[in-house]
Amino acid sequence: MRYDRVVFVCRDNSCLSMIAENVFIHRYEGEPLYVASRGIVVLFEVPCNPKAEEVLTRHGVEMVRRTCLEIRSGDITDSTLVIVLKESDRQKFLARFPYAQAFTLAWLAGEDTDVHDPYGGAEADYEQCYEDIDRMIGKAIPAIRDLMGDNRDLNSSELFEKEIMEEEKKDDSFRM
Repeated sequence: MRYDRVVFVCRDNSCLSMIAENVFIHRYEGEPLYVASRGIVVLFEVPCNPKAEEVLTRHGVEMVRRTCLEIRSGDITDSTLVIVLKESDRQKFLARFPYAQAFTLAWLAGEDTDVHDPYGGAEADYEQCYEDIDRMIGKAIPAIRDLMGDNRDLNSSELFEKEIMEEEKKDDSFRM
C-alpha cells in the first residue's frame, strides 16, 4: 500500500493530534505529502488548546491551523495513512471507519505506551506531551517512509477530490 497523505487523529483534535500534525510537518523532510489532523468527535469548530499552542511556539514549531476539525469519510482514501495517538481512540476510529487502516504513533515508533493526554493539566504536562510526541515522531518517520514506499510518482493536483479541497481551503492543513 502506498500512502500520499498522513492524517493524525485523536478524540477531539484540540491537543494531541494537533501537536503531532505540527511536529511532523516541522520534522519531516522528503516527498510531497499532505498532512492533517482531525478529531473523532468535534461538535463544532473550536480553537486549539491554548497550552498546546504555547508549547509548540516555545519549541519553534509553527502552527498550520488553529481550529479543531472532525474527521469525515472524505478524509480517508486508500492512500491515507491514519496515525492515532491513543489505542482507545484507534478502536473508536476503526468502529466508525472499519475500512481504514490505522496505526498508533507508539506502534510506528516501536514503543508500547500511548501518548498521555495532558488536558486540564499544568504546563509541565503539556511539555511532557510535546516531548513524547516529538520523540515518537522522530522514531516513527522511518516506518512512515517505509509505508509510503520509495518510488512514488505523486501529482499533487491529483491527490484529493475537488470537494475535499474546497472544504479544506479554510486555512486547513499543511501541504508539503
